[in-house]
Amino acid sequence: MFFQSVAAILAEEMGVKLGEEVGYTIRFEDITNSELTRIKFLTDGVLLREMMDDPLLSKYIVIMVDEAHERSLSTDILLGLLKKIQRRRPELRLIIASAIIEAKSMVEFFHNRKRRPQLEGDDNGLQTEPAILSVDGRGFNVQIFYIEEPDSNYLQATVSTVMLIHDKVHYTRYYFIQHLKQNI
Repeated sequence: MFFQSVAAILAEEMGVKLGEEVGYTIRFEDITNSELTRIKFLTDGVLLREMMDDPLLSKYIVIMVDEAHERSLSTDILLGLLKKIQRRRPELRLIIASAIIEAKSMVEFFHNRKRRPQLEGDDNGLQTEPAILSVDGRGFNVQIFYIEEPDSNYLQATVSTVMLIHDKVHYTRYYFIQHLKQNI
């Protein structure tokens, strides 16, 4: 569901039809066009399956692995294989995105690789040093409230509290939208 939604939003923002310039591939569903698709959203498992037919992922110029800190066996295998692919395809650009991953260790993982001897005059102008781009996120204040004494019906108390929070957030959001409308 996530990939379909993100692909649909991007296609809409770009003013293109989903499945043409922007598409997605998930298990049992491929909404792409091999001739037209330029941006493709897919899972690490789907990309691993694509490697079985195309071990160097030759149809890709840039691969972005998002949420790399959400480690799984598939993600770890994918990162290891991408490192090997980059040895054979130094022009392949990798973007590893994560809100909390240790960037320097990721750079060391991809940069500490055996280099093939470069032939004289074989400078393709590609940057070999990985770059770290850091974007500061927004922090959100968290308030923790405790009940004064135990409640005999903790389930009802929980539901009531959630509804109070929902009503307060809904009112704040409604006020903000109305305020925007008045000032536009």
